[in-house]
Amino acid sequence: MGILEKFQQTICEHEAEVAVLFTGSKTPLYIILGLACSLLLSLAVKNFLFDHYLLASLLGLFTLLVLIDVIALHKGKTIPIHTNIVVTLLLICLGLTIHQVDISAIFWAFPIAIAILYIVPLKTAMFFFSLMLALVGVETFTQVDSSTALRTCVALSLTMFISSLIAQHMRRLQRSLKEESIRDPMTNALNRRQLSSHLSNCLARKQRHGIDSVILLLDIDHFKQINDTYGHAMGDRVLKRVTQTIFNQIRETDLLFRVGGEEFILLMHDIDLLSARRVAEKLRLSISEQAILDHYPVTVSIGISMALPHIKEDDWIRQADSALYNAKDGGRNRVSYHEVSA
Repeated sequence: MGILEKFQQTICEHEAEVAVLFTGSKTPLYIILGLACSLLLSLAVKNFLFDHYLLASLLGLFTLLVLIDVIALHKGKTIPIHTNIVVTLLLICLGLTIHQVDISAIFWAFPIAIAILYIVPLKTAMFFFSLMLALVGVETFTQVDSSTALRTCVALSLTMFISSLIAQHMRRLQRSLKEESIRDPMTNALNRRQLSSHLSNCLARKQRHGIDSVILLLDIDHFKQINDTYGHAMGDRVLKRVTQTIFNQIRETDLLFRVGGEEFILLMHDIDLLSARRVAEKLRLSISEQAILDHYPVTVSIGISMALPHIKEDDWIRQADSALYNAKDGGRNRVSYHEVSA
């Protein structure tokens, strides 16, 4: 369980650090890199004609590496040239241009700084910003008067700082939108669209490695009557309290999905039927003992179904639904489980 939890945490951290232009549609990335390649290739030709052979070669190499990565992205493959290498080469080209060609080339540092934020993760961008500021500072203070050099460094620092704030805000919005798209806003349970892939993974682990998984299908008893008697606002309160109770009782690796108005699926990994029944009884008892509504007991009925090696997702849910029906038919506020044929 510890390994699975660490793996999920690593995935979340990785996703949070993905560069902005490498998420979602790749069209903006293609446009930016296409323009950059066209511009830098023309600069490479110009520098070659002016006998700046080293700078021309590096600009040509940078363009080639970018094209290799763009082609790989377009084909849906992992980029062969790491973005850190590409950005490092770009900064070397910038430094050589400022040092060998003209101090006015320092103005290229501003669009490059903004572009870096969208090509590499934020922490990596901060490292490259430090290198760029050091490079610009050395060149400006040695080639122009100190007042102009200071203004240039301050302006570049502000550009980096403001761009970083905007990039951070965009990343927070991305995470927020992603969270809203996969979770029910009222109960914080995952929505039904996320269920299929998790069920498929559990069934694959069962078939390949014999790892057990269990579905608990929970339904709030007489929920329509609660809405009709107490109103929808009180019904929403019941949903929140019930799901909060479930979250407080389950493990971090267990997943809760809202699959209907008052129906939830609790997907539990690496657990046998006996342990799952204990969890279900504990949940049922915890919910029934709470005074969520005055003079009206709130209870749940629960159906349990085990993952089988060759079962389909729909059949797995159907078995849990059958067990839930038996629990309701037996008087509600009960736990029932699907009998596995020998």
